[in-house]
Amino acid sequence: MVNKFDRRVIAVFIAWTLFIFGTSCTVVRPEEFFGLIQRFAGLSQETLLQFRHFWAFAWFAVVKGWHFTEFFILTLLCAKVLRWWYGVQSQKTIALAMFFCIAYAATDEWHQTFVPDRFGTFQDVLIDGLGVWAAGLTMFSRKKKEMTGDENCDFVNPTRE
Repeated sequence: MVNKFDRRVIAVFIAWTLFIFGTSCTVVRPEEFFGLIQRFAGLSQETLLQFRHFWAFAWFAVVKGWHFTEFFILTLLCAKVLRWWYGVQSQKTIALAMFFCIAYAATDEWHQTFVPDRFGTFQDVLIDGLGVWAAGLTMFSRKKKEMTGDENCDFVNPTRE
């Protein structure tokens, strides 16, 4: 029987996957983006021009950092659902969550090839994959600490002397 907590975990996981899908279906063109920024922040034309110059350099870190973050979160949520499904968090459930999220990243990028003005890129799958990898590494590290009972366990070198 699924209890209330389990339903919320599953609901958040499904909502997050739909959020990723939904944002992949939309395009915010540069002029729309700068118009929104100007309206909401009340920027003067000169300040907006300065922001445009800043954005020319910062967009990659912000946009691709968001790719990383959304798949980091997706992996944690997926692992939580699998922990509930299998009744235990194991290396197998973590690896399965990672596999699912990499597959989701690839299909999400493929889906974007059908959205006007969007492009599915292998680069984005790699960046999403880095988020998946970071979440998986975090969970594997925590699992290793649980198994050894050592809160100061070094994941890279667990035989620290």
